[in-house]
Amino acid sequence: MLLNVVLCLVVLTYMVSAYPSMIDDSASDDLWPDLEESLPKYKAQTPVYPTLNTPCPPLKLPQFQQIRSSDVHKLIFKPARNLRPIPALMKSILLPSPPPVTAAPLPSKPRNIELLCHIDRIYVRVMKRLFTSPDAGNYLKVGTCAVNKDTPEYYYFLYPINSCNVQRHENENRVLYSNTLSYEPLTNEPVIRELPFSVPLECRYNKHFRSYNVGYHPQVEAGTVFLSLQGGVSLTAVDENWEPLASWQTYVIGQPMYFEAMTPHGHAGKRLYLNKCYITASQNPDTTSPYTVMDNYGCMVDGKNTPQSKFYPSEDKATLRFSVGALMFKDMVSHPTDKKEMFIHCEMLLGPEIPTLSTKSCSYMADTQGWSELYGNDSVCACCDASCPAPDPSVSVETVSSSAWEVKSDQPTQKSRAEVLNYAELELFWDKADKTKA
Repeated sequence: MLLNVVLCLVVLTYMVSAYPSMIDDSASDDLWPDLEESLPKYKAQTPVYPTLNTPCPPLKLPQFQQIRSSDVHKLIFKPARNLRPIPALMKSILLPSPPPVTAAPLPSKPRNIELLCHIDRIYVRVMKRLFTSPDAGNYLKVGTCAVNKDTPEYYYFLYPINSCNVQRHENENRVLYSNTLSYEPLTNEPVIRELPFSVPLECRYNKHFRSYNVGYHPQVEAGTVFLSLQGGVSLTAVDENWEPLASWQTYVIGQPMYFEAMTPHGHAGKRLYLNKCYITASQNPDTTSPYTVMDNYGCMVDGKNTPQSKFYPSEDKATLRFSVGALMFKDMVSHPTDKKEMFIHCEMLLGPEIPTLSTKSCSYMADTQGWSELYGNDSVCACCDASCPAPDPSVSVETVSSSAWEVKSDQPTQKSRAEVLNYAELELFWDKADKTKA
């Protein structure tokens, strides 16, 4: 097997992976590494010079090097005719010098406030010993987001990087996400025992880096490959053209909200099904106040409330499209200044292409007062008004949550109605005044 050094010059225009990378969606007290400890480490190597009788030793190259935009030299790697000597700059890029060896830093004391940045989310934790009140977590926020994990020692914020009213900036070298950790305690007592404070937070992502790889020819062995549903499915809020909903787009109360569930891998003879779906005002799918729109292993039960809740066919049966009549929770109406963000959570599975009583996509048809399966065979929907059998326990089921979307009302508020009424009364007053003068 021959090893060839391959240089990949990658220039990113947006975010690159942040360090460290964590697999789980939650951070534990035992796994909170410092950012400095996760950066690549290089050890000085004693140079070994090949001879005619000894082969060349393998190159000790880093996986990547973070660089500034001024160090991006694409032109020196541009293909050219004939032979030419390797420029010294190219040699320094292909064979980077290892940094000098430094002594390991002494272990630092736990910080009161810590921030961990990932490619798609942020982790913030705050020590409880900062506060005297046991209810301090109720008044602690990162931007607009509240504490969503609580341990005996820490308050945690675990959120997507683009949420919580974060501010995004960038320069020629980095993409920056900034926010503020704020503490604003409230009390009914005439005295206070804790002062409010705010701490700026910032995640920095390098735009450019050089990546190094070693090429090889793998030996492929024949065999059967089983694809799991986990990790490959998505649930996305989309518009009426089935395009992902932009950050500035919202759904309007009384109009349909569109969603698309899909698995990116091709599964011949398989269909994607939804056991149940429910909407919450929280990112947590285990919230105590969900609104169920789909249940009974594929029955769109909300279709009995509005004809806007139904399934739609698609070219690929590994993609499932549906709509739900836009709605708001009652407590959202009582707080008109708050953002009307909601989430949908669905249980998904891959099943046979031919629907069954346990795997189906049934819409309620108001005109016939019956159920209709998305791709025919309506008989499997007969149990939607009763109790449908559960799928085989061996089938892999995954609960997937969408990102947040916002719902707004196009109806005038009480205040705007009063303003319209006052304007109409004013016109009537001037009309009477003109007649009196005449």
